[in-house]
Amino acid sequence: MRSVLPSDTSLVMTCVRSSLLATLLVGGLLWAGCASDSASNSEPTVSPTDTIAPETRADSVASRLLQAHGIDAWASSPYLRFNFGIETPSGAQTIARHLWNRNTGAYRMEWSAGPDSSYVALVNVRDPQEGRLGGTVYLNGSELTGAAAETAREEAYGRFVNDTYWLLAPLKAFDPGVNRTYVPDSSTAEHDVIQLTFDDVGRTPGDRYWLYVSTETGRLDRWAYHLQGMPEDAPPQFYDWTQYRELSAADGTVRLASRKEAIGAEQALLTNQLALPESPPEGAFSNPEPMLGGE
Repeated sequence: MRSVLPSDTSLVMTCVRSSLLATLLVGGLLWAGCASDSASNSEPTVSPTDTIAPETRADSVASRLLQAHGIDAWASSPYLRFNFGIETPSGAQTIARHLWNRNTGAYRMEWSAGPDSSYVALVNVRDPQEGRLGGTVYLNGSELTGAAAETAREEAYGRFVNDTYWLLAPLKAFDPGVNRTYVPDSSTAEHDVIQLTFDDVGRTPGDRYWLYVSTETGRLDRWAYHLQGMPEDAPPQFYDWTQYRELSAADGTVRLASRKEAIGAEQALLTNQLALPESPPEGAFSNPEPMLGGE
């Protein structure tokens, strides 16, 4: 997903959520366009806290958000490992498994489209072309070619954009093309609320997000979003960000939420099996067989 928030948003979750859930279960993907796109271009090599100079109240809140989530430590983390999934009353389902070399852009992604389909994408997220990632996708160990390969690389790009944003949104408030606005009508003693909108960047620049930043901890407690494809009068969707994990890195600690609980619905999105490994498994970016486990 992406980033953005309105001020008078309702907590009511309507049929839009049903279509969202259907997208997750059937397509294995929750689309939320633009902000995550910038992650595919480059990652910070110096601490953003050394370069960000807040000019507005929204900037100050966003800067505090980045620091609370460990932006300096994140900048020093060479690899990221996580799973993206969904949990409903019927149980939890892993949708995709991710391993990212943030220094080179090399990326490994594994997913299934059925009991007998194991996809492994060995791609690079630095320079997507026409909505697809460069690289190779394998199905049950065999390299895909032609239209099947193009479709699979497009799906891999969509998963990368969506899944990393559900995990890393608190660290991306100063990405290029992101606009920050303080929302006083929604802010309280417990939360500062900032709205994120986007310039003409990413897959869906019309997305809007609202980030509820704890005044006590500086962390993201909740977000709401209205996506570009939603009816204009549809209420935003709200999720609480919970089950934070502290991950050690060279320059400190990264804090990321492993669970996002829908408000008004019995479902949660999972960004779990979190790790910041110092090195990847052997063959991580060359082995066409699944190797990221069955979690």
